[in-house]
Amino acid sequence: MRISFTNIVAAHAAVSILTQYGFVAEQVGAVVTTDCPTLLAAPAIERSIGLELVERIDLAS
Repeated sequence: MRISFTNIVAAHAAVSILTQYGFVAEQVGAVVTTDCPTLLAAPAIERSIGLELVERIDLAS
């Protein structure tokens, strides 16, 4: 899954959150690629940084 954020700081925070849960997460600019399932990633991101900072979620990646 690939998640595009509105800024690099939000993307970095998402990587930290996802890796704390034990998933692989890579950041390139404001885009994070992870092996975390969507149903786990969305609530974790919402609780910690807010979904308003998410621009796009691409499930095919």
